[in-house]
Amino acid sequence: MNAGPRSRQAYDDLKRLLLSGTIPPGERLDPARLAEDLVSGLTPVREALLRLAGERLVEIRLNTGFHLPVMTETILIDLYRLHFELLRLVLTATGSREPTLPISTLPISMPAAPYAESAAALFLAIADSSQRPELFAQFVTINNRLASARAAEAIVFGDVIEELKSINDIKYETRNACIRNLRIYHSRRIANVRKLVSEIYNTD
Repeated sequence: MNAGPRSRQAYDDLKRLLLSGTIPPGERLDPARLAEDLVSGLTPVREALLRLAGERLVEIRLNTGFHLPVMTETILIDLYRLHFELLRLVLTATGSREPTLPISTLPISMPAAPYAESAAALFLAIADSSQRPELFAQFVTINNRLASARAAEAIVFGDVIEELKSINDIKYETRNACIRNLRIYHSRRIANVRKLVSEIYNTD
């Protein structure tokens, strides 16, 4: 196997790990430890970290190396607001297209990780419906950075699957209703941002 496939595998595995929410925000990412955990070489892991830094999923700090970005109440509020505004732009731009993703196959009772993955997939499907590559690229970054918050949402709120269904069930004929549901969805999270950040760091 040449370096290309090894690097791609390290990137895919590392990104999946970081989006799982198992590593708390702000944590230092040791390339050697990650290489051991992912059964990968050190060079591919370093290359993956640099690539993820370009995607803003990882940050590089002077003298201390790679870290997951910290999550504060202010940062999380900004991320939720940007997430909503980008979705609103998409829904306004899609015209008669139907920006939905069937959710009927998802489990009725969802623990944190499946909810996080399902929410990310639903919102990506909505964003992709705009057929505007730059808008979609910006949205992907924001969507990914909310991964740790989504794991916390499932614990703090509990009824998250119903929220996803309410958004998914709205068709393009009533996209104003979809925007209204998205506003409610994001406002609820902004109003509970302190609880969410506390849950992210598993503190009282």
